[in-house]
Amino acid sequence: MRFHQGTAEILGRVTFAGPPGEGTHTLQPGARAFARLRLERPAVLSRGDRFILRAYSPSITIAGGQILDPRPPRAALRNQAALDRFCRLDPSEAANQPEAELNAAAAMIDGAGAAGLAVAALVSRVGVEPGLIAARVDALVSRGQAVPAGDVLVAPALVDRLSAALIALLRAHHAAQPLSEGLPREEARERVLAHGHPALFDRLIDDLARAGTIAGRDRLALASHRVALSPEETRALAAIESAFRAAGLKPPDSAAAAHDAAVPPAVADRVLKLLLRQKVLVKLEGLLFHADALDRLRADVAALKAAAGNGARLDVAAFKDRFGVSRKFAIPLLEYLDRERVTRRVGESRLIL
Repeated sequence: MRFHQGTAEILGRVTFAGPPGEGTHTLQPGARAFARLRLERPAVLSRGDRFILRAYSPSITIAGGQILDPRPPRAALRNQAALDRFCRLDPSEAANQPEAELNAAAAMIDGAGAAGLAVAALVSRVGVEPGLIAARVDALVSRGQAVPAGDVLVAPALVDRLSAALIALLRAHHAAQPLSEGLPREEARERVLAHGHPALFDRLIDDLARAGTIAGRDRLALASHRVALSPEETRALAAIESAFRAAGLKPPDSAAAAHDAAVPPAVADRVLKLLLRQKVLVKLEGLLFHADALDRLRADVAALKAAAGNGARLDVAAFKDRFGVSRKFAIPLLEYLDRERVTRRVGESRLIL
């Protein structure tokens, strides 16, 4: 067909909507039908625009119509669901213009899925006047037809399904890894909403957190979840933590600590990860230090300034002698003090702040 709208003439194909066998392949003169127009190049269109169809050759007028959705989803047309969607878009099915706009917007929101319908699209796709956008959004929310997520609107039913999927995912994670404090947020997003609008995942998290269902930000967990240690893991945790606490600023290799405590490697790995997440142990340049040892170190270095006054300095050799550590431990510890703003490197030495 030749599609005419305004000054544009574009070739395109017409497909009628509805279940097969119900006259969806042809349209008799004077009849009316819903159809999708697939044009060969883009056109500037808005909902409500009128158009004319002419035959390819000879170029005679054969039909006219009205745009119901200028950017329809790529979905099958030969089924009842497609026909039902067209009915929701049809302004003649509504009592007035505001009702027609709300019906159309709700249909488009449902079809947008996890990508959501941009609020700004209410102007071009739905035909809402810019000054009425806020009122239409409020009406859609109050009618239970939309949930705002950032700058898009999504279907409430979709939010419910995704929320249930996230809860199920966290429940499965806790069952598989009882020592884990939660699933990394980004991993959860990839598994629940890989191709959806980022603001939608934030909305899910905020809603579930307000409801007291989940907790955490960087790691997500069910609010009811508690880290559960087996008797073997409890013994391993106590033994490994004790070893690192006793070692102070000269911690053992993690494998050696596990061996000395007679802890199986797999159990030791789980326990060490837990201690790191709980910030009982701190990793510096591949070495693990007990947090208490680092706290004492900061206090001791601060005491040096109190004793020597402003301008007190500390170099690698002095640090090694004072704290009885080798260069292997001294360098990462000094860099840690720099990051903590306890010291600042000046040349080959550190100024105690």
